[in-house]
Order: sequence, then C-alpha cells, then structure tokens
Amino acid sequence: MNSLPVPSPDAIDPAPASIYDTAPDPTVAEAGIVQMSSWQHMWRRLRRDRAAMAAVCFIVFVTLLALAAPLIAQMVGHNPTEQFRDTGLSPQGLPVGPSGEFLLGADHLGRDVFVRLTYGARVSLLVGVLASLLASVIGVSVGVAAGYFGGWVDAVLSRLTDFVMSIPFLLCALALVSVFGASVTLCLFVVVFFSWAVTGRVIRAQVRAMKHREFVEASRSLGASTPAIIVKDILPNLAEPIIVYTTQMIPSAIVFEATLSFLGMGIVPPTPSWGGMLADAASNSMYMVAPWLVFAPGAMLLATTLAFNVLGDGLRDALDPGAGRRLSGRRRVRRRLRGGPRG
Repeated sequence: MNSLPVPSPDAIDPAPASIYDTAPDPTVAEAGIVQMSSWQHMWRRLRRDRAAMAAVCFIVFVTLLALAAPLIAQMVGHNPTEQFRDTGLSPQGLPVGPSGEFLLGADHLGRDVFVRLTYGARVSLLVGVLASLLASVIGVSVGVAAGYFGGWVDAVLSRLTDFVMSIPFLLCALALVSVFGASVTLCLFVVVFFSWAVTGRVIRAQVRAMKHREFVEASRSLGASTPAIIVKDILPNLAEPIIVYTTQMIPSAIVFEATLSFLGMGIVPPTPSWGGMLADAASNSMYMVAPWLVFAPGAMLLATTLAFNVLGDGLRDALDPGAGRRLSGRRRVRRRLRGGPRG
C-alpha cells in the first residue's frame, strides 16, 4: 500500500499575516460603500427629478434677471418710469409692439415693458421670499409653543390661529390701505399676517406627536432644559417640513402681492410690479390692442409661481421618498380595480 507523500518543510507556505498587520488596499477602500447623510441623499434624489431641476434653473434665471435690472436698464437706455411718447407710442397714441428698441413693446404711456418686467421681478421676489421667511418663523414659533407646552398655551395660540384664518383677506387689506395708505411695508405685513397660520397649525401637529418620542423623553430625563430640548431635539427633526412649507409658501406670497397691486392696495405706482402692470393693461382695455401688456407680466407671474410649486413638490418627494412610492402604489391599485383582474 503506497503512502501519501509528505511535503518538505520548505515547501509549506508560511502562515498568512493577520489582516491587522497589513495596510488596506486603496483600490478596495475606494470601492467600498460611501456613507451619505440624509441631506446628501435628498440632494441626490432632487437632481434626478428633471421637473424640479428645470424649476430651479428658471428660478435662478428670474433671480438673475431681477438682480441685473439696473444693468439691463442702463444697457437698453430706458428707465422703468421713463415715458417715450415719441418712440413708444404710435401717431394714433397707441403703444408700439415688440421691436429692436422695445424688446417686449411699450405700454400706454410709452414705457419699456421689458425693463419694467425686470424691476417687477425684484418686487415680487423680495415680497415673496421675505414674507415667506417671516411667516415661516412666526408659524414655527407659534406651532412649537402650542404643541410642546399644551394646556392653556395651546388653547390660546390655537384660537389665535383660527381667528387669523377666519379674517377675510381682501377686506382686511382694503381697510388697512384706507387707513395707512398703500406701501411695500404694508403689503409685506398683510402677506405675512395671512400666511403664518397654516404653517403654525401643521407644526403644532408635528410637535404634539414628537414630544413623547423616546429621544425627547431621554433628554428630559437627563435634565435638559426646555429650550435645549426644543433647539437640539425638536427643531432639527422639523427641518424637512419647514423647508417644504416655506418653499410652497413663496408662490402664494407672490400671488398675494400681485393681487394687492392689481387692486391698487399694494405697490404704489409708478413703481413697477407684475400686478400693477396687469392693472394698467386692464384699466383702459389696452390689452385689446396691445396683448403683450397682459402676456408679459402674466406669463412671468404664472411661470414663477409654477416653478416654486414644482420645486416644493420636488423637495417633498426628495425629503420623503416613501410618499411618492405610496402614492404610485395607490394609483396602481386604483388602475387595477378599474380595469378588473388581470390574467
């Protein structure tokens, strides 16, 4: 019976070194999984949303147009309030249409519509963004206080919220204008006053559901103060709804400002604003012979509000991707129910 050959000691490979004694392979380290924060995941999902990115590009375009309004006026040679009755009006006294001198035509006073449109973007973005930020700060403060403390604080702040939401918007604005006169400050105040209540109610419900969570109870048991719990534990977890609601509040603020200016209760003429430009076109029925007077500010107002709404929807889906999947699942179920069983 043949015996198996015994290998010599020199032929035996030495024991492999411990993995802790060798340096990591850089190629393997690069191929490993890279940890990403929740905000990085949000930005990654948002970049894949083509509609949201198109909305971002348009918002950036409008912002640059508003910031460059004085430069554009200097390049064109037309001030927003300057009247060109010789070149901006026809011999019959009608506004001239789009041309090389007036890119979007002139209005009934011979003023450059394009230049006024860029200056109107400054007013709309200023009122829309600033009013939304102020309304968000007030709404979050009221909602956090009402939801966290409860009791009589919640009762008083909730009744205050109901009172603000029950006031007729236009009647209140008309009364304030008749007393104090139309101005940008008054327009900003009216928009903020009627915008914070919805945010406050939503944040209150979120805080009421969050204040009994384990991480809040743990901080409270460790002796953390109430301001520390609100700032370090509650507000960071409210960042996502605050961002979404603030973004979706901007188009409402822009429409509010345009409505007030259209009714003569907002921006004081001759300061250009999109609502004021629409009011000028409708005052003497000039839109019948000069449709660009309505198309230019109306299209910018529609496109800007639509862009902010699309961006708000994109942020909501990026911050809560499960909501989109749940909605798609419900739509598939409804389609299957309407179509009957499939083989």
